[in-house]
Amino acid sequence: MPEQWERAADRTLVGRGAELAALEDAWAATTAGARQLVFVGGEAGAGKSRLAAEAARVLHRAGATVLIGACVAELGEPYQPFVAPLRALLASLRDAEPGFTDRHQVELLRVLTGEPGTHGTPDADRAFQRQLCAAVVKLIRAATGHAPLVLILEDLHWSGPAGQQLLTYVAQHTTGDALLILATHRNAAPDRSAALVRTIAALQGGDGVRRVEVAPLRAEDIADYLVRDAGVPRSRATAAAEPLRRRTGGNPYLVREVWRDLQSRGGLQALHDTSAAPASVRDAFQSRMQRLSPEQAAIAGLAAVIGEEVEPALLCEAAESTAPATLAAVDAAADAGLMLPLADGDDTVRFAHALARQSVLELIPASTRLSYHVRIAEAIERRPGTPRRVQRLAHHYASACPLGYADEAVRYLTEAAQIAAQGLAHSDAARLYERAAGLITAPAARDAALLDAVEQHIFGADFVRARELAEQVAAKGTDTQRLLAAVAFEAASWRPGLPGHHAVQLLRGAIERTGHDPTDADYVRVLAGLGRALAFTGDREQASDTLRKAVALARAGHDDRLLMDALSASLWERRTPRYSVAVRDRAVELSGLARKHGNLVLLGPAAHHRAMAAYLFGEPDELAAAHRELAAVAQATGQTYFEYFAAGAAYAKQFIVGDFGAAARTCDAQLRLGMSLGSDQTTGPFGVQSFMVHRESGTLDQVRPLITGEEPPDDYWAPGLLALYTEFGMRAPAARLMRWVLDQATLCEEASATWPMVLAFLVEAALSLQDTGVAAQLRPALDRYAGLNLVAEPFVAVFGSADRYIGAVDSLLGQGDPLASLATALEMDTRIGAAVHVAHTLTATVAHHRRTGASEADVRDLVGRVRTIAEPLRLQRVLRALGTPGSGARPAGLTDREVQVLRLLGAGLGNREIGARLFITENTAANHVRSILAKTGARNRTQAARYAAEHDLLA
Repeated sequence: MPEQWERAADRTLVGRGAELAALEDAWAATTAGARQLVFVGGEAGAGKSRLAAEAARVLHRAGATVLIGACVAELGEPYQPFVAPLRALLASLRDAEPGFTDRHQVELLRVLTGEPGTHGTPDADRAFQRQLCAAVVKLIRAATGHAPLVLILEDLHWSGPAGQQLLTYVAQHTTGDALLILATHRNAAPDRSAALVRTIAALQGGDGVRRVEVAPLRAEDIADYLVRDAGVPRSRATAAAEPLRRRTGGNPYLVREVWRDLQSRGGLQALHDTSAAPASVRDAFQSRMQRLSPEQAAIAGLAAVIGEEVEPALLCEAAESTAPATLAAVDAAADAGLMLPLADGDDTVRFAHALARQSVLELIPASTRLSYHVRIAEAIERRPGTPRRVQRLAHHYASACPLGYADEAVRYLTEAAQIAAQGLAHSDAARLYERAAGLITAPAARDAALLDAVEQHIFGADFVRARELAEQVAAKGTDTQRLLAAVAFEAASWRPGLPGHHAVQLLRGAIERTGHDPTDADYVRVLAGLGRALAFTGDREQASDTLRKAVALARAGHDDRLLMDALSASLWERRTPRYSVAVRDRAVELSGLARKHGNLVLLGPAAHHRAMAAYLFGEPDELAAAHRELAAVAQATGQTYFEYFAAGAAYAKQFIVGDFGAAARTCDAQLRLGMSLGSDQTTGPFGVQSFMVHRESGTLDQVRPLITGEEPPDDYWAPGLLALYTEFGMRAPAARLMRWVLDQATLCEEASATWPMVLAFLVEAALSLQDTGVAAQLRPALDRYAGLNLVAEPFVAVFGSADRYIGAVDSLLGQGDPLASLATALEMDTRIGAAVHVAHTLTATVAHHRRTGASEADVRDLVGRVRTIAEPLRLQRVLRALGTPGSGARPAGLTDREVQVLRLLGAGLGNREIGARLFITENTAANHVRSILAKTGARNRTQAARYAAEHDLLA
C-alpha cells in the first residue's frame, strides 16, 4: 500500500457506517465473481478518499490486490487515472506470466502506459482504441485469476475522454470477474464534471454498478470524532458538535482542520470566540501561512503551483533559495498542517488535501503565480526524467502565456497531442491540438493545428466538431489547407449520412484553386469526395461521372490506398437499381484490398454495401457473410457508425424471419447509437423501423388516437404519415396525402436512398384505395426493381420482393401475368428464408385469387398455408388481410405449431416439404408429426389428415 494511503487510513473515521456497509456488500459480490463498480461521490473534503483508504487497507490485508490511480487537476496523461495501476500490473504480470497476452497486446499496453520504446503514432486505419481497451481487460483478467482485484480511481472528475471511455469499456466487459472498482469524484460545483455525469448515467443500471454519496457528518458523528480523536469528554463533545457542524456544514475535512485550528487557540473555548475562530478552512490556512516566514510561504506557494504532489528535487530546482532552505520550508509547511511530513524514502511530498493546496493558491498574487509557472517549466526542462514531463511543460507554459511563452506552450501542447494520438486517445488529442491552435497567431500555422484536430476528431467519431473546424480552415486557409479541409469536411459528412451540398461547394472551390492534376493523389481524393458528396445531394449523373473518373485515375496511379479511397467513395453512387451490380463488384474489390492491407476503416463500408446488395439481390449466404464482417469491424474499431450499420443489418435479418422482439431491441440500440452522434443524431430511421415492427405485429393501437387525418404534410415525413393512414384504413386522408406526395419531386427522387421505401408506401396506399390511376402511374417505377428486393438504405425498411408489388398492381389493373410475378416473388422470399415476406406474397396471391374468382378450395388451401406461417409469428397485419381470425383453442391439446403441421399433412406434404414451408428442420417436422399422432390417437398420417378434416382444422 502507498504510504500516503496508510497514513490516510490511520485517521479517525466516523459516521460512515452506511457507506462501509455498501462497500462490504460490493466486496462480497466481487469475491463471488461479479464485477462491482462503485462511484463514490461527494463535495471536496467530504471524505471520499478517506473512505476509499479504509476499504483499501482492509481489503489489502484480506489478500486482495489493490491498485490505486489518480487524476490531476492540471493537464494529465491520456487514460488517467488508469496509467499507474496498469503500469504496475503490466510489469508484474509480464514477468510472472510471459504468455498472458500476445506481443501486439503488450505493445498496446505499453502505448497506454507511456513506457519507453513506444514511438510513432499507430496507423489509425489499423489500430483502434477498442483494441487497446480489450488488451486492458485481458490484463485485468490475468490479475483476477490470481486474486480479487481492487482498482481505486481517484478524482475521476478530472479525467479526460479517454480515461472515461476506458472505464466504460472495462466496466462493460468484466462483469464476470473478481474486480471491485472504487471511483471517487466530486459532485458539486465548480468541480462537477458534465462528461463524467454522462458516463455515470450510461453505466448506471448495469449489473454491479452502484453509487455511494458521501453525506455531511451529523452532530453525533462530530461528537464521536471529538471523543475518539481528541479525547474530549462526551458531554463537552456533544455540546460542541452542533456549533461545529453549523460552522463546517458537516464537511469532514473542514471539521478536522477547524478543530486543529481551535486546538491551537485554546480548544473548545475558542469555538465561541468569533473574533478568533476561523470561519472557513481558507481562513484556517491563511492563519497557518502567517506562521511561515515570507521565504517559507513563497516556497509553499511554489509547491502549490507545481501540483498536489511535489517532487522535492524539482521544488529545489525551481526555488530561488538553497536546497536545505527549501526542504526546511517544506518541513515548516508540514508543521503548519499544510503539507504531509516528508518521510524517509519518499520521492514526493503531498499537500494535506486538495483544499489545502487550493487555499495556498488563492493567497498567491496572479503576477507571482505567472512567474512561478515559468520557473517550474524551466526547471522541468532541465530535468529530462520528470514524470509527465511533456504534459506538465504544456500546462505551465500555457499558464505563463501572458509573459510571452506562447511558442513554448504551443510546442508542448502539440507534443502532448501527439502522445495522446499515439495512445489512440483521439478525443484528448483533438482537444490539445485545438488548445494549441488557440495560442498561435500565424494563420497558416494555426490552421495546420486545426487540421490536426479535425483528423483526430474524425478518428474519434466527433463528426460535428470535425466539420466545424474544417469549415473554419476551408474559409481562410492556404490553398493546400483549404483542399485538405474540404476533404475532411466531406469525410465528416458522409459517415453520419448528411446531405452533401456544402461539401460539394467546398470541394469544388478547392479544385478551382488548386487546379486539375490527374497525377496528384490529393486531386484524386478531392474528386472522389466530390463524387460521393454529389451522390448524397441526389445529383446522380454528375456523381456517376465524377466517381468513375476518380476510380480510373486511382487505378492508373497504381496506389492501393488511393484506389481504396476512390472505391470507398464510389460505393455511394446511386443511379438505377441495376447499377447496384457495379456497386457490389466495387464493394467486393474494396473488401479484398482492405483485408490485404488490414484497413478496417474501409473494410466497414465495403461490408455494409455488400450486405445491402446481398439483400437487394436475394443472396442469403452473402448477406450473412457481409454482416459477420461488418459486425467484426464494429467490434474491433468501436466506431459508432460501424456499430450503427451492423445493427441495421441485424435488424433486417431479424425482421424478415419475424423475430420482432429482437428487431425492436435492435431498433432501440440503433437509436442510442444515433443519439450518441450529437447533432448528427437521426431519429427518423428509428421511427420507420419501429413502425414496420409494430404494423406487422398489430401493435399500433396506441398511436391511432393521435392521428386525426388533418395533419399538415409539411410538418411530418409525409410518406410515413401516408403509411399510417393506410394502416388505419383512413381512406380520404390517405387519398389526399398520396397525391400530395406524388407531386413532391424531392420525395420521389429515384436516386435517393429513401425512394424504395417511398415507392412501397405509395403502392400500398394505391392498392388499399383500389386507385387504378395511381397504381398505373407507379407501375413503371416498380418495373425497374423487377427481380430485386425493395430496401431503404441503410436497412431502414425491408419490404421483400418488388415482384410481389408488381403482381399486386397488375392484379388490380387486370393486366400482365400477376401469378407469374407473385411466383417470382415467392421464389425470392423463400430463397432468402424470409418468412414474413413469404406470408405477404402468399397473402397477395390470395387477394388475386379472390379478385379473379378462383375456386373456394384453392383459396382455402392457400389461406391455410399462409396461416401456418402467420399465426406462430403473430403476423396480425397478414391475418387481418386474410379476413380470418387468429388461432383459438385446439382439440386434443394440439399446439398452434402442431395444427400448422397437421394442415400440411392434410395437403399430402412429407416431412421435408413441411420443414421447408415452416422454416424448420426436417427432423423437427418429424417430431411434430409423432406428437400429433400420439395426441390424436391416429395410427398413421392418413388418419391424422382425416382427424384434421373432421375437426375443421384444414381451413
